[in-house]
Amino acid sequence: MKKILTLIIIFLFTFPLMGCLQEETKQSGCTDQEANNYDEKANSNDGSCQYEPIPWPEWIDDDFEGATPMDNFTGSVIFETPGKPVLLGVTVPFIYFEDNLFYLYMCNGTEGHHYSISDDGLNFTSPLRTGIGGCGLNFIKLNDGSYRLYTTTKVTLNNGTESVNSTSAVFTNLTDIGPNNRVGDNGTNAQGAGDPCHGFLGTPSVVRLNDNDDSVRLYFSCANPSHMASFTSTEDGINFGKSDGILLYQAIDIEIHNVGGGYRLFYTMMNPQDHPHITPFHPQEIMTAVSVDGLNWEVEGMIANTSTVSEGLGLDINVLADPTAVQLNDGSWRIYFGSASEKTDNHGGIYSLKWIP
Repeated sequence: MKKILTLIIIFLFTFPLMGCLQEETKQSGCTDQEANNYDEKANSNDGSCQYEPIPWPEWIDDDFEGATPMDNFTGSVIFETPGKPVLLGVTVPFIYFEDNLFYLYMCNGTEGHHYSISDDGLNFTSPLRTGIGGCGLNFIKLNDGSYRLYTTTKVTLNNGTESVNSTSAVFTNLTDIGPNNRVGDNGTNAQGAGDPCHGFLGTPSVVRLNDNDDSVRLYFSCANPSHMASFTSTEDGINFGKSDGILLYQAIDIEIHNVGGGYRLFYTMMNPQDHPHITPFHPQEIMTAVSVDGLNWEVEGMIANTSTVSEGLGLDINVLADPTAVQLNDGSWRIYFGSASEKTDNHGGIYSLKWIP
């Protein structure tokens, strides 16, 4: 009995000291992975500290069976359609959700811009034409029930040089965006010429800024493209001043979501340390970042890369391009992405994954 009491006393005496040694080790050189996986809790009164795994949200239960956090990644991923694409032979997806339907817009090579519809977000109808050519668009719903479409186009400036600028138009039919079905076309808006985009704007992403007017902020990949920049409109959503500047470096294929009280960004990038010979149009990682004001961004980390996607789908995926997402009722995000870039490939497919923050 005395031996047991002695062991208990020794344990009680040394346990706080062990905690302090853990804290000292953490402060003197913790790894990024440790910082992501553990939450430091220190008691300033007695100097002791301890580490506890960051708990998963309570809502992650049976709905996410099989979802596991991945080392060096943020959140966890479920592949709902292993072994097959959502759609084959198309690229540059953009997903829009309204009235319990998923509208998936895409580039169909030389056939022009197409759309498909789904009631579950996984099984889509055969692609049909939207009535416009080209690739890459974004739109928002206005207070009167119509939609303002934002695209990019090449224009010739007064000085004779070419620039890729933003244009906008208003339409009312989600499945027919052709010129004959537009109720308003306002021409050129945000100017790509000059600093910081130097004549090039990628596919736009747009968020509304005020429920009482049509003001928006347009985000683009620009200046190679390799960085994210934005332009803020006046109340009409048409007139834009100078750019807000570069907001996030090495961010391409960007898409912004207003999540109430802040914003979430999905984007792709190429990591020059891991694959220096890959061009910006062959991105390898899907990333996410968050912001309170839409201008100052904090990178949360990587959601997936070509290795994890290839393993999860059971397919050879070499490119992760143009992520587009919709938040589901359970708080997770379904992210669609292309397996090829329209600028360098004439084939590919659209795939999806479910991401749990």
